Amino acid sequence: MNLIEVNTSTLARDFIKVNVLINQSDPNYIRPLDKDINEVFDKEKNKTFRSGEAVRWVLKNEQGHLIGRIAAFVNKNINQREMMVLWAAWDF
Repeated sequence: MNLIEVNTSTLARDFIKVNVLINQSDPNYIRPLDKDINEVFDKEKNKTFRSGEAVRWVLKNEQGHLIGRIAAFVNKNINQREMMVLWAAWDF
């Protein structure tokens, strides 16, 4: 398994695509709008993100197929005592 940081537009598209691939057989799955996902990681659109950082990764297997994704967020406005993982998401 390869963990790859999302740092290109192609990998950003893969970050969205992997969720679709994982859920393609679920008849109850409702795909979020790509625009909505992208806005979570846009400091101009997401006010919470302005005081923090976010990192995204995609996971690929040995054959290069997408198998998962991870996103981690840190809010720098929280003091050390409160510093915990506030929100993290993953799809496998």
